Amino acid sequence: MIRLLLVELEPDDIETLTLARALRDRGVEVVYAKAGTAEEIARAAEQEDVRAVGLVVRSDEHRLIGTELAARTVVFATAEDDEHAMRMAGVKAIFRPGNADHVVSWASSLTRDHER
Repeated sequence: MIRLLLVELEPDDIETLTLARALRDRGVEVVYAKAGTAEEIARAAEQEDVRAVGLVVRSDEHRLIGTELAARTVVFATAEDDEHAMRMAGVKAIFRPGNADHVVSWASSLTRDHER
């Protein structure tokens, strides 16, 4: 079973909710959390024993959280731009909106060596 933490960085974030539902429809166990600091999110990822943490990135603040998290855990993001900068900051995978199948394939390929 794949277990992922999705973090809602904005109130009532439809894109994150849509991704969560799509992943659940594909058999992924999704732990859903509201925004917090990178430290709080990393702690939640450790406590929930997830394979990776997912973010929908729309602003510089979101990119900063992703960068800070990438130093502590495996992070993937859904983003429209800045893919190169985010990868250079340690984000492991970038997906375009609506690519739940690709997220599942990528997360399935992660091994214990890739986690944390």
